[in-house]
Amino acid sequence: MTTTTARLSEIAPGVWVAQSRFYAQNSTVLLDGHGGAIVVDPAYYADELAAIPPDLAALGVRAVAGISTHMHYDHVLWHPDLGDVPRWSTPGTVRETVENRERVVADLVGALPDDLVDLAARLTPYDGELVEWSGPTLRIHVHDAHAPHHLALELPDLGVLLAGDMLSDVELPYPADDDTDLVTYRTGLESLGDVVRRSRVLVPGHGGVSENPVERWDADRRYLDDLEERGISDDPRIGHDDMAELHAANVRRGAAARNWS
Repeated sequence: MTTTTARLSEIAPGVWVAQSRFYAQNSTVLLDGHGGAIVVDPAYYADELAAIPPDLAALGVRAVAGISTHMHYDHVLWHPDLGDVPRWSTPGTVRETVENRERVVADLVGALPDDLVDLAARLTPYDGELVEWSGPTLRIHVHDAHAPHHLALELPDLGVLLAGDMLSDVELPYPADDDTDLVTYRTGLESLGDVVRRSRVLVPGHGGVSENPVERWDADRRYLDDLEERGISDDPRIGHDDMAELHAANVRRGAAARNWS
């Protein structure tokens, strides 16, 4: 049964999700059972970021760490009231945010207050498969599908998968810019197959939480198959806001894949 506070919904024991007005983006709070919490991909608008610390206080917890699933500007945010705690991501993501900081935060400039822009993308590399914290087992799965060095988080004891910007019901498969033939995206998607099949609840980066993760995974694989084999798709997400341009780019990627085969 789902439990809710003013903004957060508990979608599994100790796993709370708030959805932003910004492209239905999900922020996830993982409780360790000892008064601490990891905040994953806090987003997006200034008032929503400012609401997360009171959300935690209402749950009787404080942030002990943050995690960014990937380098995109809407997934590297933070709020000062969450505290000066480690904000982990993959070493490759951290390297990208350091070497290309201006590009990473460019879309935030003017959209968020300067202090939040300055706080964005201040990440710490975490190089390991299991997150060391006092909560339930938290496993990292790294791939390059949506962005280089993207991570997904699995809580195997709870059957929960935090997929980052994958497996959405509102967003089509969204390859990285340098993926010209869908091969990298498909490789990343396939790498999550076993994780998806053993998970009971899926939290995508954008869109609704699902209790049928395999259905989402199958929809993405079917979409890729359609573009690679026929160059067309009847995926309902094509008609969603801002998906026409992405779909057109994916059609071109599918054509490139057919030319290679």
